[in-house]
Amino acid sequence: MSLQSARHSLLLRLVGLSLLLLLIVQAAGFAVVRATIDRNARAQIARTLDLDENVWRRLLEQNADKLRQGSALLAADYGFRSAVNSDDAQTIQSVLENHGRRIGAAVTALLGTDLALRVVSLTDDGMQDVPATLRQLVPALAAQPQGGRVAVMDGVPYQFVMVPMRAPVVIGWVLMGFPISQPLAEEMRQLLSVHVALRVTTPGGEVRIPVSTLPADALKPLLQAHETIPREVRTPDATLLARSARLDSAGGEVQAVLLRSVDEVVAPYRQLQVLLAIITVGGVLLFAVGTGFVAQRLTTPLRSLLAATQRLSRGEYDTPLEHTGRQDEIGNLARSFDHMRVDIAAQQTEIRRLAYWDRLTGLPNRERFREAVLQAMADSADIAKPLAVLTLDLDRFKHVNDVLGYAYGDRLLQAVAGRLSRQVRSSGDMV
Repeated sequence: MSLQSARHSLLLRLVGLSLLLLLIVQAAGFAVVRATIDRNARAQIARTLDLDENVWRRLLEQNADKLRQGSALLAADYGFRSAVNSDDAQTIQSVLENHGRRIGAAVTALLGTDLALRVVSLTDDGMQDVPATLRQLVPALAAQPQGGRVAVMDGVPYQFVMVPMRAPVVIGWVLMGFPISQPLAEEMRQLLSVHVALRVTTPGGEVRIPVSTLPADALKPLLQAHETIPREVRTPDATLLARSARLDSAGGEVQAVLLRSVDEVVAPYRQLQVLLAIITVGGVLLFAVGTGFVAQRLTTPLRSLLAATQRLSRGEYDTPLEHTGRQDEIGNLARSFDHMRVDIAAQQTEIRRLAYWDRLTGLPNRERFREAVLQAMADSADIAKPLAVLTLDLDRFKHVNDVLGYAYGDRLLQAVAGRLSRQVRSSGDMV
């Protein structure tokens, strides 16, 4: 009886020791996976924020283009030019107010050929610092009429554009300012699932956040920050990684803060860890009666899924997951994880397309062209290879826009892009 008890005791000790070692190994594995997921998730968010910043600046450029088109319509209006030539101040004021109200401009102004303010129309009578701010903006806008500038007035950022009014020589300038408002931030939020907050610092040192997609309790760290925006913002609901993009502005400092949640990126992996823990517990129970069978059925798929999590956390989305054909829980997990891999890859592809491709023509944009040229030059560093860059211009394209309209001009650009694309002879050529 005592021999049998000793035998049972030894068996229990052996099984207990094996289970303990297995639990220790699994706990260490979970700790490594958790740390790796968190570290790689932060690195992935940092790379994604780089693309977010490019897209944000591109959205501002597109917004400036739309505003410039509205200003050009006013500058091309025959009645308005006639009023300017006759110096009819009342008519000029009326036209500026009506046109500004129609397109949602907060500031509409007419400047003389000497860039002095002649008439200013404001939608908000409380904007007292407009003249002083415009005096800072006008020289820069006149030097680059195709660009836009940001200015702070009453703690709110505005985007200004200015176009010349010709008859046919320049007889004045039309300047318009539009607030960088909540819809632009919401568009960014819907497009890339990234939070946007505009942080404005007035010359007096007052900090405001007039535009934000964040909840109110998440704005406190941004408001309390001095000159440097914290790279990590903790809220009661999530931990956010922040990227600050400073905008060239007058009348104050404007920073666009882009934020992404670490928890949202890590959440799918946390669910995977829970599932892995459940499977591990089942494996521990089965280990007592069949170590070999459990090792063959569970250890191999778990290692495959663990390697897949590491590949995904490094940003490698091309390798399909194994074991998706199984009909058990691991198969369901692998299929769900594989669907997640495909979805994340599709989102990354769409983000890169928005950052490096032109929406109108479907051709690579300037940033993509610049990277291609730099890469071609780098490839030719050791072995000389021929490289040619050809630039084309469309004569009288502005005349097409003025006479036939911008929609026809867009169609013309699309047609030219299509014809140029058909001239590509090799896979290394780029239009």
